[in-house]
Amino acid sequence: MMEIFPHNENHDFDLELVLQALKRCPAGGGDIDLREYLVAYNELCRFFKMTGRLFGFVAKDLEHKISAIERKQNSDEGQHYTTAEKMIQFEINSPSLVHKGQNKRSHSGTRTLLRLHWALEFILEFMSRMSKCSDHERTSKIATEVYEQTLSKYHPWLTRKMAAIAVYLLPSRKDLIHVMCKQDYQTVLQLLDKVVDAGKRVYDLIENIYRDHNLHNIP
Repeated sequence: MMEIFPHNENHDFDLELVLQALKRCPAGGGDIDLREYLVAYNELCRFFKMTGRLFGFVAKDLEHKISAIERKQNSDEGQHYTTAEKMIQFEINSPSLVHKGQNKRSHSGTRTLLRLHWALEFILEFMSRMSKCSDHERTSKIATEVYEQTLSKYHPWLTRKMAAIAVYLLPSRKDLIHVMCKQDYQTVLQLLDKVVDAGKRVYDLIENIYRDHNLHNIP
């Protein structure tokens, strides 16, 4: 049986940490610092994990992808995985890393970053809607609508059904923020817009990189 949302537990999801990492992501020349990107994403992952089992399947998938890129950064080829552009250029020059073979694709940083990029669209739109809704509006409705507009188009039927069950149990905005966040309620409301603005800049930069290399549809 799925665990209900843990209303009585106080957690320490740090929205300020996410904001500062996102602000440090732009690396000049339209590029993205991958280490800062993963700092922000690791904290965002903690948010999903703190909901108990509600978004556990999302957190597990994101953690796997984060770890895959971190392993590359810590490998003998780590110098090629400091920014998004360097990583993609390196892997384009080794085409099997990007396009060929299921086993090879699983080792592609380019493919992995694209999946994180898709999830970031969902996260930013969810936060944007959260910043604008009323205190007592259920975030389940927001999450459902945003998921259907963004991440669901990349998920198989079973994952979409699991997501529908997960978001149904989400509480009101006020309860969600109170339980999850390190910062106080009013501070979180102020931070949400700043995180969305910084995140959208990062999202647009990555979107442009994949567009320029015609890699939006790699399998």
